[in-house]
Amino acid sequence: MTSTLATFEDSTLIKLALAGHVECFAALMDRHIAAVRRRIFSMVRNTNDAEDLLQEVLLKVWCHLSTFRSESTFRTWVIRVTINQVLQSYRQEKRRSLCENLDLNLLPCAGESPHDSVARTETVRTVRRAVAALPSIYRQVLVLRDLEELSERQTAQSLELSVPAVKTRLFRARLMLLAALRRSKSRGLVRAAA
Repeated sequence: MTSTLATFEDSTLIKLALAGHVECFAALMDRHIAAVRRRIFSMVRNTNDAEDLLQEVLLKVWCHLSTFRSESTFRTWVIRVTINQVLQSYRQEKRRSLCENLDLNLLPCAGESPHDSVARTETVRTVRRAVAALPSIYRQVLVLRDLEELSERQTAQSLELSVPAVKTRLFRARLMLLAALRRSKSRGLVRAAA
């Protein structure tokens, strides 16, 4: 069957893939994957980043295949999706690095004693380490709800989850964070006593 799929036109493979034939999508992407890979590698030098982007492009193409309107060739459309995904990745990385470099929580507050400043700074670092150590499915919900202060509905839409799933994950994330902070606090007390 796979050898016969290779003889089908892109438009036929698209129709079959949209009808639920996953092997047709695989055959379609096998045909164009080299061009996608070349485009990514022409824009990204890091091999690991390029492979991650390739997976993101494949997922994006699969999710948005129904939006392809045959106004251009499928290859042109896939390459445009690829370019957009790489550019979006650059923008996200740029935003992330800007936010990481600007840390107002570590600056001393007016009227704050040096001891209070050090204690606050250490608390901020401890909480950040604990949040970073959470499994990503819980960390994402916690960051969106508690740090970025999105609503449950906005968080659900952002993560493509249901509102009950967001509530459940947030509850579990808060419990894990609390447990991690308690462990950290008890380790600190043990070190102070030693």
